Amino acid sequence: MAERFLAVHTDASPSTVYDIERQIIEDAGGRLDLVPVGVDEGELIERVRAADALLVSSAAITRRVADSMPNCQIVTRYGVGLDTLDIPALTDNGIVVAHFPDFCQPEVANHALMLLLACAKKLVPFDRAVRAGAWRPGPLSPMAHITEQVCGLVAFGAIAREFARRAQAMDMVVIAWDPYVDDAVFAAAGVERVATLEELATRSDFVSIHAPLNDETHHLMSAAEFSAMKPSAFLINTGRGPVVDEAALIAALDAGEIAGAGLDVFETEPLPAASPLAGMDNVVLMPHTASFSDRAFDRLKQRLGTAIVDVVVNGVWPEFVPNRAEVRPRAALASG
Repeated sequence: MAERFLAVHTDASPSTVYDIERQIIEDAGGRLDLVPVGVDEGELIERVRAADALLVSSAAITRRVADSMPNCQIVTRYGVGLDTLDIPALTDNGIVVAHFPDFCQPEVANHALMLLLACAKKLVPFDRAVRAGAWRPGPLSPMAHITEQVCGLVAFGAIAREFARRAQAMDMVVIAWDPYVDDAVFAAAGVERVATLEELATRSDFVSIHAPLNDETHHLMSAAEFSAMKPSAFLINTGRGPVVDEAALIAALDAGEIAGAGLDVFETEPLPAASPLAGMDNVVLMPHTASFSDRAFDRLKQRLGTAIVDVVVNGVWPEFVPNRAEVRPRAALASG
């Protein structure tokens, strides 16, 4: 079969295999090119100039990149977030944006629960102590209680609702703050709605962040919120790193304003080795892996490859298109 289109992965990891999406693309007559993760904007522009489709993990697709791709019909992300994509610029160029907002919901909810339990039960320092032959390093107290404690959720989207069910299964009291979700959603989940983020911070024994990153949520959790939290409370973040003011978090941990944190995401990724967070035994650190399971990622790869073929070859809309209304006049696609 003659090559019909070019798909380019903008930030391919050398440790990742792309056989699933490659097979789908090649079966439809396309070719998949891999751009190594970490190239600068100028090199990325050169590598994607002839692309009909982009596959994006976390690369910044800026207006300069968008303006450089005259053939591109679709940019699709591995996952939920859209914060690295200049969607207005892509829309101006008639490029469909696709993502998968229903991806990895159970995985991230499970990961957030794991971080909560690891913080509450001092998993990291106790594991280190046992490995070092120290058994119990000093008194067990203070040790956080879990049952009947208050778990406060920052945002109440699909992943937060999955997490709420898990927290409720441990007999935790779940409250949430989200000004954009209807009261009926809170009621159906058996979760109390709080009016302000300050109230949530004040009442919670565990604060779990599930907010997307945008202009409104950047540094949503900062010094004021940490000072409002209980000194026995823990922060859990499986959302986006910059939703938390990391410098303020470090200051709050240093000052004992909060008891600890479980973090899967950071303002700068990878987390710098010199970060003070790396030296804190009351902080559990994970390398932005909350969404991962073999099954979830295999399914994601299948859906991503299919979305590209749907647009470029079959001329139909993919399942989730956040710029659908705006790009519709420029994208001649049929309903799938």
